[in-house]
Amino acid sequence: MASFKKLLFLASLAGAAVAGVSYILKYKGYQRELEGEFKEFDDELDGRDDNPSDRKYTELKSSTDEFVTAAKDTANSAKGMASAAKEVIKGVANIVGDNVAAATDVAKDTTKPIFDKAKEQFDKAAKKSEEESEVEVDFYEMNPDEDKKDLAQKIDDVIKDDKDK
Repeated sequence: MASFKKLLFLASLAGAAVAGVSYILKYKGYQRELEGEFKEFDDELDGRDDNPSDRKYTELKSSTDEFVTAAKDTANSAKGMASAAKEVIKGVANIVGDNVAAATDVAKDTTKPIFDKAKEQFDKAAKKSEEESEVEVDFYEMNPDEDKKDLAQKIDDVIKDDKDK
């Protein structure tokens, strides 16, 4: 049972590693795409002839109330972005958790038949080993007079064989 727990743990660990690698690869693909779009945008800007001295500036006149309102709006926007980031992180954690759970289920489903077959073969080998280790012994009663007669006959046969040679 302990080896099964170790196997399940290793399968879970492998699933988590696969989920992490999958997430990293998707993130790298997204970064490449974003970088490509940035380069395209940057190339478009390089083609324009923007001379800072040709720019016209409009002077902004605002009251203190407008600055306070803008600061509040900025703070509310920051709170909204923080909340959205929190939800994104929760979503990523749920996805990783689901991937780990799915990988664990796949590993468990994949290893169960292998484990069952190995257990079956082990049980067969143990049973066969038990069968082979059994030794049958026949017990019989000994008659000392009969054994002496048999021994004397064998000695006579050996002596007779030696004389014939």
